[in-house]
Amino acid sequence: MRTHYIKKLFNLEGTIIKNSHFFKNNIIFDVEMPVTEHICPHCSTPTTNVHDYYLRTIKDVPVQKKFVTIRYNQRRYHCPSCNKSFNENNCIVSRYSHHTTNLNGYIVNSLRSKVSMNDISKEANVAPCFISKMLPYLSITCTKLPKVLCIDEFKGNSGTEKYQVVLLNGETHEIVDIIECRYKHFLCQYFKNFPKDQLDNVKFFVTDLWETYKDIAFTYFTHAKIIADRFHFVRYAVGAVDTLRKKVQSNLQKSERKWFKKSRRLLLSRKCKIKKDEDFEQLNYMLINFSEDLRTAYREKEAFLDIIHSTEPYDVKEKLFNEWVCRNLNSPVEELVSVAKTYQHWAVEIRHALEFPYSNGCTEGINNKIKTLKRISFGMPNFTHFKARIMLLD
Repeated sequence: MRTHYIKKLFNLEGTIIKNSHFFKNNIIFDVEMPVTEHICPHCSTPTTNVHDYYLRTIKDVPVQKKFVTIRYNQRRYHCPSCNKSFNENNCIVSRYSHHTTNLNGYIVNSLRSKVSMNDISKEANVAPCFISKMLPYLSITCTKLPKVLCIDEFKGNSGTEKYQVVLLNGETHEIVDIIECRYKHFLCQYFKNFPKDQLDNVKFFVTDLWETYKDIAFTYFTHAKIIADRFHFVRYAVGAVDTLRKKVQSNLQKSERKWFKKSRRLLLSRKCKIKKDEDFEQLNYMLINFSEDLRTAYREKEAFLDIIHSTEPYDVKEKLFNEWVCRNLNSPVEELVSVAKTYQHWAVEIRHALEFPYSNGCTEGINNKIKTLKRISFGMPNFTHFKARIMLLD
């Protein structure tokens, strides 16, 4: 009964446990397979003749901070027909390996979490180079493109480039692929390798306001609607308010400047989210007494956010957006004119963002996980290893 539970616990079912040794920091099992009929791989003749045994020392998954070692007495069979010998089949370890298949699976699952490879190697009782040798096999290259393709870059400092590109499925939020370089010629070469039916399968291309991604979409994804990410175009309107706030603050006296510095939170927050009466009073005081341009920019920022968060039909939101752009192209506030020109240039992509629910929010979340992984690992200069770790992230 004891052996039965040990087999269950250590996933050694189908084996015979001859002996077990429990030490302070280590557990050792003496294991062998039952004698069964095997088919000769050379001539396909069945045989049960045992040629000899040889002992293999194998590492297994640690249990309760104790390292587990399996001493496997592996059997070789002899074929009476062709007079050749061969190894028996087993469920413990692959050929030439010093680690069980269970330990390999344990390491791969550990790589899915945001933990450094050194920590994983110490916990699994394996050398860091062993994990490094596994990673190229886990660095999978994409062969299919999703219906909703999100694209964004992140600062990886891996390989020979400073920035890498992440491709994400906008519907399932799964990582599609990691591209080593964000330069236009490199991206063109990457997407050129996909067949036309895969490129035509992409119906929505979600990107930030970077011209290179827009050109890539026009060139290769001719059947896709380009969607500008909400966060990246909304921050222009918010940024105009912050720029004017800094201008007003720089012209104030030292005592007033210190008080006005705290206004950033109130000016950049949505008015509908301010709950305290004293915050409302402070906001109104700043807008009325300090700058007409700041008051205008704040009003237009709130109007634009109302359009973005509106539940009205798309044609109503499109009309309001067009009116906002036309109104601010003729605004006396230079910062608003600059924002309106940007929105005019990206008008089609912003209208698509108002019409369809897709955004790059999931991609920004993945970027945050990647930055955490990079920080924990103290950087990963090998791009293949870095890509494998990112593709395994949960």
